[in-house]
Amino acid sequence: MARAPEHRKQKAPPQSDPIDNTGPTTLAQPVFAQAHPTADPSKFVVHHPSDNPAYKQIDELNREHKITALPFPAPRGGVEPKLVLAAVLGASGAAAVQKISQSGQIVFHAVGDTGNTRGPESQNPVADKLVSDFDEEDPKERPTFFFHLGDVIYSFGESQYYYDQFYEPYRDYPAPILALAGNHDGMVAPGANVTTLAAFLENYCAPEFEVTPEAGGLSAIH
Repeated sequence: MARAPEHRKQKAPPQSDPIDNTGPTTLAQPVFAQAHPTADPSKFVVHHPSDNPAYKQIDELNREHKITALPFPAPRGGVEPKLVLAAVLGASGAAAVQKISQSGQIVFHAVGDTGNTRGPESQNPVADKLVSDFDEEDPKERPTFFFHLGDVIYSFGESQYYYDQFYEPYRDYPAPILALAGNHDGMVAPGANVTTLAAFLENYCAPEFEVTPEAGGLSAIH
């Protein structure tokens, strides 16, 4: 378990009722980071069994040339969307973008391949460092967002692992997290009755600000 930096306090009693997210909970404005930072987790909540049997099946299907690429889902409404930073930041977006323009620079995090099937130990130090960058004294040196370069969830992008591999590690990240879909986010395990990228689209491409069931009761959205 990684040592919690000073900005991560022990869990405090909640000041309001926890979000009931058995279904998506729509919010009027984005919420980034938890109101009460907590110490790093020492283990996953959901057990992740070995994916070796699935990979053996995939290797065999590859040898038989039975695996083909799946098409990326068409844009909602048939129009390729354009995402602007001001919209991601909510009501404060226009003012934030103006400050960035005036400062003449933008700072952001770019990280990929964060998924982990074994436990949070390797993710904790990285997440802690990202959060600590917001302690910079000069406002223009603080990150504006986190651009995830793909492979958020290993090994097959399953929705049940989003809490352990994404929401819990970045629960204290106080800015938007945007993402590209990696191959592991879109891969479908042999025999799984799911649609490629379904969980990724639910957690990263919602048309409104909402907290998904995969967040496991955390109130922050990304």
